[in-house]
Amino acid sequence: MSIGNDAGEGRVSVSRLQVDLTIILISWGVFGSCWWNAVLGAPYTAFAVQLGADPLMLGFLSAAAVLGVAGQVFSAYLIERTGRRKTIFIAADLVQRPLWVLVGALPFLMGPRYAHWRLVGLLALTLMSSLMGNIGSPAWVSWMAQVIPDRLRARFLGVRFRLATITGMITALAVGKVLDWSSSYHTFFAIFGIAAAMGSVDICLFIFMPRGDEKPAPDPPAIARILLIPWNDRPFRRYLYYVAWSAASYGIIGQFFTLHFLEQARLGKFYTNVYMMVVPALVAALLGPALGHRIGRFGNRPVLVVATLLAVPIPLLWGFAGHSSYAMLIGGAALVGIINAATTIAELNMLFAMTPAERRSAYLAAVAVTAGLVGAAAPIVGGVIAQALSGWQAVVAGVRLTNLHVVFLSSILLRIAHAAVFVPGLPEAEARPAAELVADVLKTPTEAAGAAMRRILRR
Repeated sequence: MSIGNDAGEGRVSVSRLQVDLTIILISWGVFGSCWWNAVLGAPYTAFAVQLGADPLMLGFLSAAAVLGVAGQVFSAYLIERTGRRKTIFIAADLVQRPLWVLVGALPFLMGPRYAHWRLVGLLALTLMSSLMGNIGSPAWVSWMAQVIPDRLRARFLGVRFRLATITGMITALAVGKVLDWSSSYHTFFAIFGIAAAMGSVDICLFIFMPRGDEKPAPDPPAIARILLIPWNDRPFRRYLYYVAWSAASYGIIGQFFTLHFLEQARLGKFYTNVYMMVVPALVAALLGPALGHRIGRFGNRPVLVVATLLAVPIPLLWGFAGHSSYAMLIGGAALVGIINAATTIAELNMLFAMTPAERRSAYLAAVAVTAGLVGAAAPIVGGVIAQALSGWQAVVAGVRLTNLHVVFLSSILLRIAHAAVFVPGLPEAEARPAAELVADVLKTPTEAAGAAMRRILRR
């Protein structure tokens, strides 16, 4: 028995498709998410601060984490020339993940005599990790667009996201608690080393998927043209504007939420991870499948409109929260979970739908370069603001403002512009109005409460 792949990329048996989807689900849903949540967030920021990073260096480290987007252009070129998506993805990411063993080993590779070089090493390894990850990314997305049938895509991505967030929640809790017990360099080395192993398993699972490579393009473009092709596509150009403004409005904060929680709110690494990663992961896990279902019904754009509006107050909630401001901390974390789930599923689904099978790698490279260049500049700008205002304080209406609050308020202004101008212009012909989505979301609990009341009254 066989079924057609809706992307038009051939036919596969039902059993083979089930095996492939299981691999895709488990790889990132378990092992990849474990790696991601162990090396980012509070662990990475705390490690950098322990190495001596100031706000400006944190800005550069945030920039390095996204500056490797140049790798996506190179990746698109290789895919067009060779068609070897599977090989490119696996080779690049099997270099990226083990690099985190070296990150954890920096304090031992560079003893006290060379301590001032440790941050340089961290910057270089972060950039290299980003570069290799970006080389693998277009190959993976292009490959998955072929493997996952269109009719299953939104719902499957929702389930995959839910599994990944549950794994991430457990990982963040465990890592945060361990680091509160001990923040020695040996502890960081153990955490990053285990994470590197888990991340490598994530990539190795794809070796068991037989499909992946395709025929090289008959007329592969030069590298310069790879970036120009998507910009000449008018509808897709609007999506690139959305990507650029997203990178600016979210990226300017960089790692400063984490720094604020650790140093000003004094939450500790465990509770920093709870609010920044665990609560958002729990909310996202609960909402992932439902969001995938609603994207299928209403489209990607209305979901992104609502998510962008919800993102506006987060810098106020988190940026002004203290150690015991539980409502603000949990409220901000819940909003982050909703936004992460909505944007992750909707953006990936929209990318799959908007990028043509021919030249898909070029489109993905354009998205990555746009997000990367803006996303690299934004946290540096945030770092410059924070460093320039280091030590500055003011009291306005009884509220104490610091240098980090200026960065948070800048992000709010960018988010308002993003929600008002760029998100409503996203191209999606069959999307329904965002108001209908909101009405449907509000109707669901009301109908459930009404049904429960009717059952009670019948008794």
